Amino acid sequence: MGSGKHLVVFIHGLWGNYKHMNSLNTVFERVLEGKQEFVFLTPRQNAMFKTFDGIEIVGYRTLLEICQFIGTFKDEPITKISIVGYSMGGLIARFVIGKMYGEFGKVFRDIEPQIFLTMATPHLGVEFYNLQKSTLKGIFQAVIRSLGSSILGKTGREMFITNSSNDVLVKLTQGEFLDGLSKFKWRAVVANVKNDRTVAFYTSFITDCDPFLATNNDVKYIFEDKVPGSHYSRTTPRIISMDRLDPELKRPKPKRDFSRWFKVLPLIALFITLILPVMFCLNILATIYSSIVTWRYRKLLQEGKLPLLIHNKLGLNDALKEYATDIYGSLMNEEDAEVNDDESQDDIYANGGEEHVPWKEFIDKYSRVWSNTEQFPKLPLDENRRTMLKNLDTLDWIRVPIYIKSANAHGGIVARKGLDDDVPDTSVACLEFTAQLAQYLLAHCN
Repeated sequence: MGSGKHLVVFIHGLWGNYKHMNSLNTVFERVLEGKQEFVFLTPRQNAMFKTFDGIEIVGYRTLLEICQFIGTFKDEPITKISIVGYSMGGLIARFVIGKMYGEFGKVFRDIEPQIFLTMATPHLGVEFYNLQKSTLKGIFQAVIRSLGSSILGKTGREMFITNSSNDVLVKLTQGEFLDGLSKFKWRAVVANVKNDRTVAFYTSFITDCDPFLATNNDVKYIFEDKVPGSHYSRTTPRIISMDRLDPELKRPKPKRDFSRWFKVLPLIALFITLILPVMFCLNILATIYSSIVTWRYRKLLQEGKLPLLIHNKLGLNDALKEYATDIYGSLMNEEDAEVNDDESQDDIYANGGEEHVPWKEFIDKYSRVWSNTEQFPKLPLDENRRTMLKNLDTLDWIRVPIYIKSANAHGGIVARKGLDDDVPDTSVACLEFTAQLAQYLLAHCN
């Protein structure tokens, strides 16, 4: 297809909204500047508590919005599509992809899938591993696991795969979902190696070997001496050289500044006594609300009627918009809110690399399993996660391990706060690297 537009879709995560993807969208537009064939979409109908509704409901809502955009886009036909997912948004994207090229294949039959890319996405779900056998850590993890699987709605239960009724993540690695994913010409993941307390390295990197969990993050980071790409506005991205990690090499401990504790203790006390209880209550109320307002749609899903109804209405015209409004009602209202808590952090000791390396060389290296996995213990994955890993490993992936110098690397990996001077340089470098990686892959899709 020589003409037409290439649609790039950005999908945010749990507790998020479309504004969380603004920085990523901005950098992609900047890197792809002058290329008129690209058009960008950030779905807006799953803000905040709506993300509690479960992968399927959120996924169908996202699919409807994408279809509406395609159906009402008048400039030129959409002939290509790439999808970028952040955090839970990567899982939503995988659900959407399965439906696009499964149940709704007729709608997308003339749209070529190009790149699927995720950033800090829990592809293997969320689970905590206490490899150091710390009693205190074990208790804390048990409490967090219990809370996460109970006060984050249907989505929380699915993230933790609490039982067979919440095993949608397993299903996302099978059948139409795996087949749809296989149709994309490139698949890539970008994973945080430190300070991502929401999504651990192993699950976003899609692996059962986590050197950072295994060493309690004491392993010395060795960055790539040469990184691909150019025109980094502040610094080069800090990409870990996995082949050079050695469990015997420890990262130097920064000097502790105890005076900082006197500054942050009041904030910690405020968080524990005021903010945390409010957040807890809000999550409980949101979970109850989500269960009430989505029970009809879950019944339709169980009966297999919701996909059929949507399929019958996919005329991609005003009738579809009217249908979406009728079916989802208040669920389709736009909500805005931002959550982030980035703060500064001591430097670590390593060379970030200032020289360039060809993209092909880099991609070839990071499309392979790193060579020294035997030096680190395997994680005790349960049967569900072993199945998910095995299925996902049947596909080729570009896996990028990245260090974000931020106390909240989960938000920093997409610069959720924006691109102003207060945002860590490594966050901006990560976005610029990701956009240039996508640019190179798109140039080599055919």
